[in-house]
Amino acid sequence: MENQKGLKLIQKIGYGIGDAGSNFCWTFIASFFLIYCTDTLGISAAAIGTVLMFSRVLDGISDVVMGRVIDATHSKMGKARFWYFVSSFPTAIFTFILFNIPGNFSDTTKYVYIFIIYTLISAVFYTMNNIAYSALTALCTKNHKDRVDMGSYRYIFAIVAMLFMSYATSSMVEYFGGSQKGWRAVSIIYSIVCFVFLIIPVFAVKELPEDELQEGAPTEKKEEIGFLKGFVLLVKNKYFLMVLALYLIQFLSSGVTNGMGIYFATYQLGNASLFGTISLASMFPIMVALPFVSKITERFGMRTAAMYGHLIGIIGSLIIVIGGLKASFALVLIGLVVVAFGRTPETGALNAIIAEVDEYSCLKFGERLTGTIFACSSVGIKIGTGLGTALCGFLLEMGGYDGMAAIQTARAITTINWAYLIATAILPIMSFIIFYFMKVEQENVKLRGQK
Repeated sequence: MENQKGLKLIQKIGYGIGDAGSNFCWTFIASFFLIYCTDTLGISAAAIGTVLMFSRVLDGISDVVMGRVIDATHSKMGKARFWYFVSSFPTAIFTFILFNIPGNFSDTTKYVYIFIIYTLISAVFYTMNNIAYSALTALCTKNHKDRVDMGSYRYIFAIVAMLFMSYATSSMVEYFGGSQKGWRAVSIIYSIVCFVFLIIPVFAVKELPEDELQEGAPTEKKEEIGFLKGFVLLVKNKYFLMVLALYLIQFLSSGVTNGMGIYFATYQLGNASLFGTISLASMFPIMVALPFVSKITERFGMRTAAMYGHLIGIIGSLIIVIGGLKASFALVLIGLVVVAFGRTPETGALNAIIAEVDEYSCLKFGERLTGTIFACSSVGIKIGTGLGTALCGFLLEMGGYDGMAAIQTARAITTINWAYLIATAILPIMSFIIFYFMKVEQENVKLRGQK
């Protein structure tokens, strides 16, 4: 049932580097675009939040469409690898374009510019790139351990990229002259790094032959299924809906914490560079523990490891809330570390779990919908993050935040503080509930036994 040969270590590392490239696009946008708009361009937080929210409508449609396109693709490079390759350069270049909005534009023109460029990134190029990248986990190997390792390596490199940006971005903007001049320099650097890292997986991994991927499905020749039937099969696949919900919740939370994190550091802590410290507490424990995830999941199973990891995270969330109530930054950091350790099993195994959901579709319904099923990652990342960023804008407006003011009001700072803390604390609770019902591994074993 599995590809016994497996992937070489260098292939897994080469694949993982691609997620660093993705984050030099998307995390850069999620963490810094809002403060770029409010503090450099002087745009209303609520207005930019509304623009981003409308962009999400088109984004949700494009994710599913791109998944179906990947499923219907038959090229020399495979189903997903081709689309990943052709989207790498546009993803990088449009990241630069988004952070270079002409200052002499009117506010209305700025909103239109942002809507068009942001939508092109999120609904077209990043959609194409991220769904194809995620789908490679299922298309390059059928070995469960390889899939977990690929997920672990991609998140290790993602965390390295996120930590670098958290610590370095604000200082780099100031170093290169601040304001638009600083953002222009940083966006050039990040776009180049983004492209270089994105292109590496194209040469690191190759897809398995389609006949090998279809092992376990009915052997009779079938016509390519249409969009409507594919959508119906997704809705019937309860585990796809669970994974989609998981992604939406996680990235709605991270959309708020990333969007508010730089404000939290700047105004609650009084030092923008401390954004790196809270990011370190949130991500470094995951990077340290990820190399052990494949052994943990082999012993306990992916669902069980993830579920009990989030139980640990719930303890951390309680510490975060207590730290917020006592205004203890040290307690908040401790809580973030505990939550991060709790997230580690899921972080490493999630792509492998989605591959199991794809396997469930093949075994249960006789159809493998790899691209469409892996679209849940892009849907969750972009809609969750986009709505989280939009929510940040609305909350900042409600709190009376003024990006052009030298000093913020106590109400604005309190809003920033609690939005960040609550978004961080609620994540492990919702994740635990979803994984409690995520029994796809056990169901696949039963379905294979019935064949």
